[in-house]
Amino acid sequence: MKRLALVALLPGCFLFHHKQSAACQEGHTVELSLPEDVKKFAGCERATGIRIRTGAEIDVTPLSELEEITGDLSIGPTVGIDTIAFNGLMRVGGTIRVEDNGSLRGLFLPRLEKVGRIEVDNNAVLSTISLPRLATVDGSLVITDNNALEMVTTTMLTDIGQELVIAGHPRLNLLEMPRIAHMQAIRLESNPKLPQDMVETLTSKADVNQTAAPTPVPPPSRDAGSAAPVSGSGASSAGGSAAGSGAGSGSGSAAPP
Repeated sequence: MKRLALVALLPGCFLFHHKQSAACQEGHTVELSLPEDVKKFAGCERATGIRIRTGAEIDVTPLSELEEITGDLSIGPTVGIDTIAFNGLMRVGGTIRVEDNGSLRGLFLPRLEKVGRIEVDNNAVLSTISLPRLATVDGSLVITDNNALEMVTTTMLTDIGQELVIAGHPRLNLLEMPRIAHMQAIRLESNPKLPQDMVETLTSKADVNQTAAPTPVPPPSRDAGSAAPVSGSGASSAGGSAAGSGAGSGSGSAAPP
């Protein structure tokens, strides 16, 4: 009887395993546009690629078992997504691309260690990028034109294979890269609140520095300071000649006897 019971259970186990493997099969990019898509992909550990383009409010935190994407992770354009948090993701072989997300405020990849390339561009209200365990970027790390961005945290990052570009962030005041050792090139532009000592430290790690030097503020001109008395003297002289002109033109009572 025990053997019969075991045999009866096996088909169900095979069916469940087949269902899971069908949902997780690799070789194509997974489209996540609805909460149902996220629910269907939950439990999968690997993906060839993931693309999120939607107007719906979706939450990717149920994908906590996803550890590796061999291709690209593309997020955007979207509206309605406030936070992206892939809490289990450790490796991305291709590019992480986060672009044109109108409501996105936070990008959190707490376990990510290695990635091919990162591009974060034109996310209007994005304020925080947190990649605390990221150690290596094989290609470039490019973060541009995120008007609300205030903080980028990559405290374990040591090496960028190609270029670091941080540009177009009027509010950015914290760029945590304390362990960075080397990059091929760097370009830091239009980040007025970024401390100058931080800029100098980062640019010293690059083989090629494409960052424009800060425009020096000129000291007050001595000539400009001495111009005022000359100008006043001229005015006084002009006034005196005008008064004399007036006296000569018939203001007899103003003339001395």
